[in-house]
Amino acid sequence: MKVSGYLEVTKALPIISREALTEGAPFLILSPHPDDETLGLGGLIAQACQAGQKVHVVVLTDGAGSHPRSVQYPPERLVDLRKAEVRAAGEILGLHPAFVRHLDLPDTQAPLEGPQFDAAVRAVSDLLQETGAKALFVTWDRDPHCDHQAAAAIAKAAGVANPAVRLWAYPIWGWHLDQDDDVPGFPRGHRLDIAGERDLKHRAIAAHASQMSTLIEDDPTGFRFTEETLAPFLGEHEYVYEVSR
Repeated sequence: MKVSGYLEVTKALPIISREALTEGAPFLILSPHPDDETLGLGGLIAQACQAGQKVHVVVLTDGAGSHPRSVQYPPERLVDLRKAEVRAAGEILGLHPAFVRHLDLPDTQAPLEGPQFDAAVRAVSDLLQETGAKALFVTWDRDPHCDHQAAAAIAKAAGVANPAVRLWAYPIWGWHLDQDDDVPGFPRGHRLDIAGERDLKHRAIAAHASQMSTLIEDDPTGFRFTEETLAPFLGEHEYVYEVSR
């Protein structure tokens, strides 16, 4: 199936409620970088927090790769900044900082195998068990970013160790795949109506100022969202795909 058709079907997936999607139980979001959780599922986080439902976020990498040439924000300072942005965004959505965990793997170097991969799988698996989570959300394995694909692989492995946990994938960079590329299969999943949480989500996204604004001005190669790349995350729905085991 062409990407263009796949994404059109995605935009028309059936609506699901938060309660049905998460079984009203605690759930976990695995985010490759400090901001993917807000972009992909900020509305879901806000809905759950408003309902008193426990949400835990695990951030896989340290985010230090977004501005590699900045002198004003060398890696350690940039890592601290991006962690502060996650806290600020979470607080806007209602998420207490105690429910956010950072694995601090190097940005753009999240593993697909080996000791670091196994350690990340154990960390996610342990948290699923500690929290009693019934659902695990992670970035789509078709997202064209190595850390997103590693996060998907880690979540799938953690799911094998926790077969009662339902796996869901949320697209981030998949929205910007080449429209003429082929995607295997057919999208199976749901849309979540977040119209009531849309303003909160917009504020939370803006809290990731290092990625959304001119805050870091001394690295012309640094990453910054554009109006086009940000557009898929500003609407009234969030999208999740079922992940097969």
